[in-house]
Amino acid sequence: MRCLVESHDMLCFIDGSLENPLMNKDSKHKADKTTKYREWKRSDSLVKGWIFGSLSEDVMETVVGLDTSNNVWKKLNTTYSTTPPAPPTKDWREYRGLYEAILDGDWDKARDIFMKNKDALTVKINDHQDTPLHVAVSTCQNVHFVENLLKEIIDPKALLNLVNNDRLNVLHRAAQVGNTKAAEMLVNKNRDLLFIKDYHGYLPIHRAIFGAHGETFLYLLKVTKEHISLSEQNGYHSPFKGKNSAVLLATIIREGFLDAAYELIKEYPDMARSKRGDSIPLKFIAGKLDSYSSGRCYNNYQRFVYSHLLKDSDDLDHADEIQDIENEGKDKPKVVVKRRRSRFHYVIRKIYVTFWKVALPYVPQIKHLQKDKVKHNTTLTVLKCICEQVNKITSVADIREHYLEAITHALENDIPEAIEEITKSFPQVISTLMHNGYHLNQLAIINRCEKVYSFLVHQVVPDKHFHKVWLDKDKNNLLHLAGKLAPIDKLNLVSGAALQMQRELQWFEEVKKFVLDKHNTTKNKNQETPIMVFRREHKDLRKEGEEWMKKTADSYTITAALIITIVFAAAITVPGGNDGNTGKAIFANKSSFIIFAVSDAISLFSSTTSLLLFLSILTARYRDEDFLYRLPKRLILGLAMLFLSVTSMMIAFSTTLYIMFGQEKAWILIPIAALTCLPVASFMTLQLPLLAELICSTYGQGIFSKQSYNHSRIK
Repeated sequence: MRCLVESHDMLCFIDGSLENPLMNKDSKHKADKTTKYREWKRSDSLVKGWIFGSLSEDVMETVVGLDTSNNVWKKLNTTYSTTPPAPPTKDWREYRGLYEAILDGDWDKARDIFMKNKDALTVKINDHQDTPLHVAVSTCQNVHFVENLLKEIIDPKALLNLVNNDRLNVLHRAAQVGNTKAAEMLVNKNRDLLFIKDYHGYLPIHRAIFGAHGETFLYLLKVTKEHISLSEQNGYHSPFKGKNSAVLLATIIREGFLDAAYELIKEYPDMARSKRGDSIPLKFIAGKLDSYSSGRCYNNYQRFVYSHLLKDSDDLDHADEIQDIENEGKDKPKVVVKRRRSRFHYVIRKIYVTFWKVALPYVPQIKHLQKDKVKHNTTLTVLKCICEQVNKITSVADIREHYLEAITHALENDIPEAIEEITKSFPQVISTLMHNGYHLNQLAIINRCEKVYSFLVHQVVPDKHFHKVWLDKDKNNLLHLAGKLAPIDKLNLVSGAALQMQRELQWFEEVKKFVLDKHNTTKNKNQETPIMVFRREHKDLRKEGEEWMKKTADSYTITAALIITIVFAAAITVPGGNDGNTGKAIFANKSSFIIFAVSDAISLFSSTTSLLLFLSILTARYRDEDFLYRLPKRLILGLAMLFLSVTSMMIAFSTTLYIMFGQEKAWILIPIAALTCLPVASFMTLQLPLLAELICSTYGQGIFSKQSYNHSRIK
């Protein structure tokens, strides 16, 4: 809204001079009254036209239908005034006792103050110019205190004037702090509070959802819908219309109240088409990662259960209809088969549904997965509804702004489900340049969004050859972009510089498979080939990876050397000693001694192999390509051999204890086995995660499987 009043004189002119003279009961001459009325009407029309000419379209909606400029001004002043309320006439420190009584919930003490001074009900009692009711709603835990305080305010309209320096009324404050009980009492006292805006133009329902107070928001949403006609009758602004409705819907989506968002879109479709600044509903639903299945990391068991769970929309009552075979004539045998299949299908389906319904209450994990699936399906439904509404916008430029913001947000969060729905609703987005001058698949590579990239390459792109030859402003092809260093947040998803380097090489190799062969040697504006870009961008990361590899290998080398020393000494000095005449071990014929010999030999050979593997890592050339397979493979084999050597060494030592001190007693094996498991379990707990991550990263399914999107999607 542009400036409403240019000076204090104009304000006085509107407030005072332009009052209808025919309303003056003291006028004695009808002719004078008629003349004055004509002059007033002419001046009033001029001022009213001037005010209307300075208003924006959404502000204009709040004053349409008001008859005089005085009424227009009062409405605008109440709704949009940027002038804070007048400071308190008295020092608020005089009401310190009242403030303390409110904080303590001491109604008797507060009532005595109100009886002595009625003005204390509306006085400003702190620096924010809050009234006693503001403070009580905010801090008082005694609901009856607020109820009694409201009873002292006899005139419900007086509540409209109880505002602080941010023009927050008491219902705004109740919504801010999530005081649902107080909100109910205030609405029952004066429903107009629901539709009064604060300094920033927000209603109480906005303040409730801004603070993520779910219970208060749902209550205010309910009563606001019930009394929405009141806002239209009294000239108030509806929260479900205009630009602020976009803020409301976007925040509802952000806070996860997707069912409420869906109902609002169905009842007020304009909300999905509106926007205010960054508050674009399509953007918020497209970027809400935790509401999509791709945002959750399910294991194989969870993925299997998730894929077989039922949606809420499944309904057994809509089984295949059984046709009447008696009226089919020549097709009778054919229809009999169809009927039998239909009955069989119905029975199997009923058993299937019953099984899951019985399993849900007793298996918490299945119940949790069911909630996840319902949430994910609701999110996709809301996304689809918003896309349908955005498509109805008349301005092509506005549609473009909606879907570009949304798809950029979805891409940054690597959400293929959102990308799929947006590209289906707005097919032109595939070949549209984003705000930074890149196409969609280029941004997927730059931002290292493997799920979106897999979806774009394997499913959505209609003309893959056309996308292969795209160049940016610096003549970088897709392989040049893959050679650039990933964003730091994407690198940190993998632990260790060596694994980060491996992941970057995996990206580079995957994009190399997609582009044309000639692009491997094509130079960009800086006369660099893709591999030159990769080496320059990853120079520091390669050094960090080399340092990490060498430190890791060096640590394990010391461990392997110690094990070799121990088991070699044990092999020479066998338990029980040797026969002086023959030189054979005394316990050579015992099975326990054979176990000792075999485990000691395994430990020696495996630790020696492990030592050699770690030494090969220390002496490697550390080319960029080595981080893809060669170095990780050596580290994997070295760790596996080291684990085998530690385990077999503990078995050999335990067998020695049994031979020397067990004296053929079987019970001694129990404490020995328990103590043996301690170092082995410690080694597994501390080192197995690294080994598992190395194996998955090097020999696993990979992040670019054609099925990766389908696995994350699981419908």
